[in-house]
Amino acid sequence: MGKTKKLIELDDKALEILEKQAKLQKRSLKNYLEYTLEDTAMRYSEPSEAYKKMMDDMLEKMENGTLETMPVSEVLKRYGREL
Repeated sequence: MGKTKKLIELDDKALEILEKQAKLQKRSLKNYLEYTLEDTAMRYSEPSEAYKKMMDDMLEKMENGTLETMPVSEVLKRYGREL
């Protein structure tokens, strides 16, 4: 995936707020802005075909009564973690 540079203009107050958020996450302002914009873009993106197929298979198993599940506490225990 390529990269493209864009020039943006921000209100001074907005920039001040974003700088504080970047510091809280121990990121540079540039890195924080890039991360936030890329994360937001991914939320708008369409799920992959593989993910859609996996979900369709899970829904079909649920409708057929063949879906096997376990409590989250059991999953955590399996990996040596607790709630």
